[in-house]
Amino acid sequence: MNKGLLGNDAGGLRRNARLHSAESGKEQRTYRVRSTISTSELAIVYVARSEEQEMKCVIKEFFPKALVRRGKDGSSVRRLSGVPHDKYEALRNAFINEAVLLKACEHPGVVRCIDQFEQNGTVYIVMEFIEGMTLAEMVGGRPDMIEPGFLYRTMLPLIETLEHLHQQGVIHRDLKPGNIMIDQEGRAKLLDFGSAVRFAESGAHPILTTAGYSPLELYSEQSKQGPVSDIYSLAALLYYCCRGTAPTDVRKRLFDDRLEPVSAGLKRGWPFLSRAIQRGLIVSPDKRCSSLKWFKAAITMEYVTSPSVRRKSRSG
Repeated sequence: MNKGLLGNDAGGLRRNARLHSAESGKEQRTYRVRSTISTSELAIVYVARSEEQEMKCVIKEFFPKALVRRGKDGSSVRRLSGVPHDKYEALRNAFINEAVLLKACEHPGVVRCIDQFEQNGTVYIVMEFIEGMTLAEMVGGRPDMIEPGFLYRTMLPLIETLEHLHQQGVIHRDLKPGNIMIDQEGRAKLLDFGSAVRFAESGAHPILTTAGYSPLELYSEQSKQGPVSDIYSLAALLYYCCRGTAPTDVRKRLFDDRLEPVSAGLKRGWPFLSRAIQRGLIVSPDKRCSSLKWFKAAITMEYVTSPSVRRKSRSG
């Protein structure tokens, strides 16, 4: 999270702006904004510092840029006149729900939620700062960067994190290389729960889709969604690890379901993983692979049959 810092021309808070959190009956916490990491349609993300705990953290500010404006004081946020109240509140509640789900799904493989509070007419979520780089930065379109050992040590625990989410009744709905942080010890942390929901709950939920990684059912808020929706995105994520590119977007595969084979044109073959990925990328959720166990088994087989592990076995 230490790359790609943006200037405040993106509409963010000024450098050194202070934010104050004070839950009922608790001591006030102060956070000093240092720089802007990223902006999206719904939020701005900052690197900040907790003054009491003297540590870096990440703060996410609810800022749906098409619906709000920053006040003249440089901090306050106001809804534009004419913006429907119910639409704005639905987005705001979804943002607050991100902090609720992060706390409910606490796990070593999930970014930790430290705090959540309201100030300046908007909502803030405070999360741990992770030293490292995203999977997108690590691979960078170079499939030769990824070996079976990396998938076994890093992506296998990520799948176990996903299993934990599903056991809690939660689906992430936004698995992609930019939302996977690899820390300095090589551990994967799952970020950005802005699209996450409890899949047993009825009703439509706001969602942002990502070409290549989102399954067909996420393009309609009324479609049935569940763990198989995350399985599609996981398969796309592993496809990216192997090939360095995202698979063909699902909307382009509706009438001509052509998908470049995982190992096509590569020096490294992925005989076990390619089958699991192919099953995970089936367009129809009813025909798609419905268990994460297939991916865990495939990654394990790729690892134990890799030349480096076989050489160790023979020498041992």
